[in-house]
Amino acid sequence: MTKASRPLPFILLAATALLVVVFYFQTRHMDLDRQNSTAHDILSLKQLDTQLSEETLKAASLQISNYDTIVRTISEIQVISERLHNPDTGLYGLIGPEIDKRLNTLQSLMLTKFELVESIKSRMAIVRNTVNYLPLEVTRITQHRTDFGSMVLQRLITALLVNNLTPTPTNKDALERIFEIVQAIPFTEDNQGKVDMVLVHVRANLSSREATMADMAKFTDQNTIQILDEIMDMHIEYSLNRIKLANQFRILLLVLSLALFAGLAFALFQLRKAHDQARMTSRQFRDAVESINEGFAFFDANGRLSFWNQKFGQLHQGLGNTLNKGMTYESFFNACTDNNIYQEFMNANGSKQDQIEHGLGRPYIVKSADGTWIMSSDSRMADGGTACVRVDMTDAKRTEEKLRNLSRAVEQSPASVMITNTKGIITYVNPKFEEATGYSYDEAVGQGANLVNSGEKSAKEYSSLWETLSQGKEWHGEFHNKRKDGTLFWEYASISPVKNDLGETTHYLAVKEDITDRKQALADLILAKEQAEMASHAKTQFLANMSHELRTPLNAIIGFSEIIKEQMFGSIDNDNYVEYSINIHASGQHLLEVINDILDVSRIESGTMTIREDVVDIAHLCDETIEMIQPQAHMAKLKLVREIDENLPLIRGDMLRIKQIIINLLTNAIKFTPQDGKVTLVGTKKPDGSIMLAVRDTGYGIPKDKQDKILEPFEQVSDIYSRNHEGSGLGLFLVSSFVALHQAELIIDSDIDQGTTVTVNFPASRLVVDAQGHI
Repeated sequence: MTKASRPLPFILLAATALLVVVFYFQTRHMDLDRQNSTAHDILSLKQLDTQLSEETLKAASLQISNYDTIVRTISEIQVISERLHNPDTGLYGLIGPEIDKRLNTLQSLMLTKFELVESIKSRMAIVRNTVNYLPLEVTRITQHRTDFGSMVLQRLITALLVNNLTPTPTNKDALERIFEIVQAIPFTEDNQGKVDMVLVHVRANLSSREATMADMAKFTDQNTIQILDEIMDMHIEYSLNRIKLANQFRILLLVLSLALFAGLAFALFQLRKAHDQARMTSRQFRDAVESINEGFAFFDANGRLSFWNQKFGQLHQGLGNTLNKGMTYESFFNACTDNNIYQEFMNANGSKQDQIEHGLGRPYIVKSADGTWIMSSDSRMADGGTACVRVDMTDAKRTEEKLRNLSRAVEQSPASVMITNTKGIITYVNPKFEEATGYSYDEAVGQGANLVNSGEKSAKEYSSLWETLSQGKEWHGEFHNKRKDGTLFWEYASISPVKNDLGETTHYLAVKEDITDRKQALADLILAKEQAEMASHAKTQFLANMSHELRTPLNAIIGFSEIIKEQMFGSIDNDNYVEYSINIHASGQHLLEVINDILDVSRIESGTMTIREDVVDIAHLCDETIEMIQPQAHMAKLKLVREIDENLPLIRGDMLRIKQIIINLLTNAIKFTPQDGKVTLVGTKKPDGSIMLAVRDTGYGIPKDKQDKILEPFEQVSDIYSRNHEGSGLGLFLVSSFVALHQAELIIDSDIDQGTTVTVNFPASRLVVDAQGHI
């Protein structure tokens, strides 16, 4: 380039700068930001105007009681209107007289709207106050009154509320009619003034409601939306014209600039081309590096860190401010080691190693203290620099571990697992499937899912199965399948669709459990139950038959023994006959009691035992029982103690069964209490309303492991060879059964050589209550 031509590029550059300055000052007055702001203000004003209409309508219809939103809306409208009328910030005086005229019209209409809103607010305050006041006042007037005037006043308030909620001509006419009726009714002197005040408020309500409706009509007539639309159209047209003018001016400047730049480009072409190419390459490189999911850093030929992307920084965030431009490769690596970012090292094959040779281009894996796994690679570049790539493989490691565990779980699952495609072709079976069916993996894969079908399931059932799966639902059911050797077995299967990320079904998963043994056990259980029921029925029939066969001779024995005992046909010379007759009578009576107990057990087990509900005086019943048992206690040389509350309430129950409960408990206590002992019968009402009967003795006690067993039929603490007392072992079983029939509670508390307490708690629901709810 000659000396004369050297200033040329600078002259051309100065001329270009001059054109740019001119372009700037020629276009700055367009102020696009201002136009955008103005357009936004017009749209906001339109939105606020609509919001004001909605809020005013709500106020007129008593939907809101607080006018803060209306006040805020009016305030925002005033602020925006003033901004639009300001020549420095708005449209006034900027476009032309037409838009100024409309801005003035808009301001006038807005002021009218504001006045109407204030009027509506005031009138609706009167309406709201009357609506809140009148019901209370009418209630005070009509309190404790049922005359015609009170009823009409209530109707007046109802009509007033209906008219306020739904102000229709029909509701208004109804209110006027009731109003006239109230005016015509003469009230007492002390209420007439109050009624007149009510009518004044009703009339004020009607007047305010009508005035509000008139104001709302005027409010809706203020066509501010149309004015705003016209202003917006004018503003848009003005902005478009300015844009067109600016575009024309830009084209002119563009032509001049191109002519000037053509000369400048001749001088600076090579330099700019190289500069642009370098800048574009650098930008593309940075964008590409930032867009990848791998961490990347570059150390220059001097071993200094010059660049790293965001992902690289995230993987090494534990370095904090230590990671900065200019740090050496060695200091970077040492810092990673010291901060446990590189805690463990492994080669690409996964084997651990103590040291890493840097810059050799061989990949290696590092694990940080927080469990992050990073695949690393450091490569030397042609210019002597080092490129470092870091890949976060934590998720891949976790996924790999999950897949490994899942695969192990499926392979070791005790249930058969089969996977098919959507056409029912088997793609996978686990070892349990091979064991259960006899088909190997290679034999099963590629076959249809009906490989093990026995043919017992109907086509309709399979159709229902596939219909369920096609709907994306899980199917559960049983299969009677056939093994490879032809034997049949039962399986309970759960088949569910497997879907991809798009929700499309790609496979079906069947998990099946062999329930052959369970089905056989169930069948055996049903058979055993049927046999047990047959045995129970046979036993019941046997007892019923035996009762007839035993009762007749026993009654005869007892009858004849009584004749002998009472010497009804004259005296018996030999006293032994009397003694024998007494023994015959006692034995026969004992056998009859045993048979009666057995029959009660039979009825209880067959479910035919019922109780006859009656009113029972517990205290009186206890006294009768004590008198009956007293001779038995006297013969056993025991003390029988009565601790019965005299004011025990009456209860509902079967008097015979309750008496049998008390007799059995007292008899057992006497049997198993040694001489000079004590048996106590307790009866009291508990705080919760229940009635407690308890038999307490000082006898031998019952072992803990026998306390539940003795409640079973024919069970006793001692066996038949070692016990010292007669009995069928049915007493406590019958007590327990009769207690259950009365919805009562039986409690046994006993210790060896410490005595036994058997408690029966009758629920409070069995107390007899009179019509007034008294016990």
